[in-house]
Amino acid sequence: MFISDRRLLVVGIDHGFSMMKTPHATFENGVEKLGGEATLSNNTLIYQGNYYKVGEGRLPLMQTKTENENYFLLTLAAIAKEMDIYQQCKANVILAVGLPFSRFGREKEDFYHYLLRNEKIQFSYSGREYEIRIIDVFVFPQCYAAIADKLREYGRENLIVDIGSKTIDVIHTRNYVPVESESTSIPAALIQCMEGIKSNVYQNCNRRVSEDMIQQMILEKDVNIPTDCRVIIKAGLADFAKGMEAKLAELGFDFEMFTVIYAGGGATLMKNYGTLKSANIHYLEDIRANAKGYEFLAKQKGKF
Repeated sequence: MFISDRRLLVVGIDHGFSMMKTPHATFENGVEKLGGEATLSNNTLIYQGNYYKVGEGRLPLMQTKTENENYFLLTLAAIAKEMDIYQQCKANVILAVGLPFSRFGREKEDFYHYLLRNEKIQFSYSGREYEIRIIDVFVFPQCYAAIADKLREYGRENLIVDIGSKTIDVIHTRNYVPVESESTSIPAALIQCMEGIKSNVYQNCNRRVSEDMIQQMILEKDVNIPTDCRVIIKAGLADFAKGMEAKLAELGFDFEMFTVIYAGGGATLMKNYGTLKSANIHYLEDIRANAKGYEFLAKQKGKF
């Protein structure tokens, strides 16, 4: 059922295990239920009489995104951010979302029903009131979505490597179509890499570094930390990049035979710390690429 006379809004959302991404926004995926009214309205979600801080810190890793209501609450915050871009406070919403390639078939139906809420939803986020209906949900394979609108720029045969917080998706496309038998998801990525680095820094330097510090080192930005910590972080990032290249070779991919496109949060890591460099290796460093791709695919599919 539609909210009469309201705009139809297609919203692409990348439900990351560390960051939430929309075509226009990124924010941390932390969710904390508050005991009462928040001191500040910033990042405060009010839904069904409950108060939450949404977008501060990171959630513990979960097996799936449908285990509890946290990712739905994050979805409301993401919708609010996109509605603000279009200066809307009421809308009929179509969600465009994604799942890792290897788990797509198993989890698609559950994720679809988890997000589809056709009843009227009223909530407040960061001091603004919203009213929506989520009238449909399109679920796509992540990684492929990141370059769906750019495939023809790269040629007929590509290897897309989407390095996320929890999983690394590897998709081989031939004639612009994924070859499912040669595509996979690797259950280890940036969170595991950063946890290992933090542990090594603590063991060797008796100091604690944050994920944000490591992220700044990935970007090769100045970080005000001791040199011995910096050396360990750089070595850990280089080891991750080397291991990524070795894993792809182990899977049988010859970098000289494909156009290789690194995407996701790890694209910059591979660019700055990878050892294989050639003209056929590209880096899609826009961490919102999947969210933009989901929205693009949904509009193509639904002809909105």
